[in-house]
This record gives sequence, structure tokens and C-alpha cells, in this order.
Amino acid sequence: MASPVQFRSERKAARLHDPRHAFALRTVESEVRWDPLTGDSGRICHFAFNSAPPADLQTLVETSKQTCPFCGDKVNTVTPTFAGDEIPEGRLRHGDAVLFPNLFPYDDVSAVAVISRNHFVPMDDVPEQAIVDGLGVARDFFERSAPDPGPRWSIVNWNYMPPSGGSQVHPHMQVVHTANPGNAILRLQAAERDWRARHRRPYAAMLIEAEHAAGDRWIGETDGVVFLAPYVPAGLLGDVTAIFADTATLADLDDTRIEAFARGLRRLLRGFSAKGLWSFNLVLFPAPVGADASTHWLMARIVPRLYINPALHVTDVAYMPLLLEERFAMTWPEDTAAHLRPFLRGEAAGGSPGPRPAAA
Repeated sequence: MASPVQFRSERKAARLHDPRHAFALRTVESEVRWDPLTGDSGRICHFAFNSAPPADLQTLVETSKQTCPFCGDKVNTVTPTFAGDEIPEGRLRHGDAVLFPNLFPYDDVSAVAVISRNHFVPMDDVPEQAIVDGLGVARDFFERSAPDPGPRWSIVNWNYMPPSGGSQVHPHMQVVHTANPGNAILRLQAAERDWRARHRRPYAAMLIEAEHAAGDRWIGETDGVVFLAPYVPAGLLGDVTAIFADTATLADLDDTRIEAFARGLRRLLRGFSAKGLWSFNLVLFPAPVGADASTHWLMARIVPRLYINPALHVTDVAYMPLLLEERFAMTWPEDTAAHLRPFLRGEAAGGSPGPRPAAA
């Protein structure tokens, strides 16, 4: 029986006289793809490059360290503390991670988790323990947050380095407990509820089966965490979706699953770094607090970010994704998966790392 998960696409062909080839008439192809769940479209085109331009991070790291509020004892003296009736100790700690209220909150319950004592950790060498401690302190915080009436979502976000929108070089995560999780989560979960009503199974479970059978976007699985290159990519140079099987929220993850995700994420970041990339966004997409895993499975999206032209400060986001809400990529997801598979298996631990200071 054919899977209801359908991978639909349409090839496009533009004809032009190309000055790079003595103005010979050429056909340049691109492709539109549709997300199997939501029907949202995205484009894969402009195959101009497959790696990021080089960047020198030495000055950025050294300059930012001088005023960093998260370095050394400053994290205990210049960051805010929680009200006594919420977190009596003022801040939460888990390993090297420390969590405190966001001085510039996004919602009623908005926190920052500093996840490393080091001011800078290069993307090709992000410690597993920093990821474990960051997600661990976020899970601890959500478990201690007072329950609220109505649906609430407990969301973790990570903006790593300036191209991602990160305002501090020092590794930190945004931790938010909210009744307004964002349009992407609401649209995704509305589509999943409709899918569950029609097919009587969670979409994520059927997507995993379909992608495993197809194979070309399958990156791998480790201890119940599946890593895929999305059929409709969100990143200019590729991205990854991680799916936590039979799990609805971060609160449902035990230490073993968090460690498995951290291990896989570290390896995949090394893979992206081998393409010269040095920044990324990561977001966990949970079900509402208290929901079971019958409809939505916890997932993470990892999207590398870059300056297309560092000299001109040209970012990788323009009108198409920002205003038309049309995803745009220059790399085939199938190529992204093929590149990352050996990294996830631990067979490509080296490679050519992305830019990093000579002395971090």
C-alpha cells in the first residue's frame, strides 16, 4: 500500500543567453517542492556555491569577550534573578549551565541559559556536555514553572553566533514558556491534528517510515532520535530535522535521549562546519505542556546561517523567506544527507573545519 506521505515537486527551466558562456543560449533549471504535511512550497535553485565564504572570527571573539555579561563571575553579578516565589535560589544550575530571567523578555516566562564557561566554542567542536547541560537546565526550569490555564508550550531556541541573530558570542539558549508559540508551531500542529484524524497515526511516525524507505534524505538514528534532511529545506546550504520518537515535549526526555541528541548534534555541526559554516539556529518544536505523543512528536530544526558576502554583510535571508514565506535553498537535501551521514556515524570526525580563532 502506497504511503500517504507524498514527495511532490515540479521542475522549472529558464532560458537565457549566458555571458559566462559567450552568450550561448542555455537552460537553467530549478525546482519547487511541497511539504508533504502542510503543502507549503519551497524553492531549490541558484546553485552558485556549496560552501560558505571564509570569515575571520579572531577580532569578533576577542572584542566581544571584553564586554560579555556571561563570562566568569559576571554571570553572577550582572544578570537578573528570579522572584523568590518562583525560583527561590534566584538562578538554576545544571552542570556548567546557568539559567536566569531574560532581562529583555519575550513573554511572561522568558529565560536565558548560558551553557558553557567558555566565551567561544567553535562550531566544529561544540561539546556534547554543553548541549546536555543546556537542555537539562531548560527541562529543570520547565518542570518548576507554575502551571498556567489553557495550552502552553515550553520552547528552547539557540541562536549561535551573529549570522543567526545571536547578540552574544558566549553560547546561550533562549528558554520560553508561552501560550503563543509562534505561527510555525501552530500551523504545523494544526496540520498534524488533521493528519491524525485522517490516517489514525502521528505524521512524524509515517514520515520516518517513508524517509527510511526512500533513503536519500535519511541521515541516521541514534537511541530513538532520527535525523533527516527535510524534503523542503529551510537553510540556504541545507538543514536537519531531528525527531524524538514517541515523545511530545522536552519534559518527557530522559537523560539518555538528551545525551543521544547532543552526540548527534555535535557530529552534524562538525559536518556543516566542514563546509565553512560557523553559525546556526536551533529550535525545539514541542507539543503543548501535558500532551501525549499521539499526534505530535518533539522535533528540532537545525539551520546553518551565513553571510553570503561577508564584505558587504549580505545575509542568507531575503524577501522570499522573510516576506513571501517561501523557503529557499541552494543545496539539494539529498546532497546534504549524503554529506552528513558519515559525520553522524562518527566516520568523518575531521574534515576542513569552519573558521575559528587561532586561540579561542
